[in-house]
Amino acid sequence: MEDRHIPPIILSFPLRRFFENPYKILTPFVRRGMTVVDHGCGPGFYTIPLSYLVGKEGIVYAVDSSAKSIKVLESKLKKKGINNVKTFVSRNLNFIPSASIDFLLSKDVLCCTVLHKELAREIERVLKPGGKALVTIRIGKRSDPRSLSAEEFFSLFTNIERKGLSRFHAWVILSGEKK
Repeated sequence: MEDRHIPPIILSFPLRRFFENPYKILTPFVRRGMTVVDHGCGPGFYTIPLSYLVGKEGIVYAVDSSAKSIKVLESKLKKKGINNVKTFVSRNLNFIPSASIDFLLSKDVLCCTVLHKELAREIERVLKPGGKALVTIRIGKRSDPRSLSAEEFFSLFTNIERKGLSRFHAWVILSGEKK
């Protein structure tokens, strides 16, 4: 394994860092020089670790539907001197070329929209052959049109490599290769 500097988790997320370690989640998937997407990036809890993991040779597309979150993220990036992140205010991934992404993280995004099928297709479309995606949802209340059951969530994808379910979350690891 190559020697690389991994900075401490961002201090602007003091409680979340006790429950989630972005480096532990991302390191199995992300390497230096990759092109990656943080879909639903918010203010950058995963974006900044992704930028360090891909290094100067890589690129991170940070996508969020909230202009306010993107503005906060851009301020953090500027303060830290991070230049390998491109930010986008968008609800979809249509600006990303097909088969161009090595890794995509979509953490709890599909459960915040009614466009489940459309976004699932977009996630699979942008993955390179051999690329991977980690997509998670929170299991919600059935009365909310944005909520998905685990079965509905799993049925959205054609290239599931692995999947899992807990009381509150469901997740899939997708492969860019057709099965």
